[in-house]
Amino acid sequence: MIGEYLFYNDFPKGVRSIYCNGRTYTREQFLIEKEKFFKRKAKRKNQTSSV
Repeated sequence: MIGEYLFYNDFPKGVRSIYCNGRTYTREQFLIEKEKFFKRKAKRKNQTSSV
């Protein structure tokens, strides 16, 4: 899992990939992981607000 602090920033321009936690992520992989992260976060927020 990429550090969540990276998801709050855009993927740097001119960079082909990033290296985090021993794994290399391409721009496409990063955007997929970012989308998954925000879906999980929204789901958790909805679960706690409905209680």
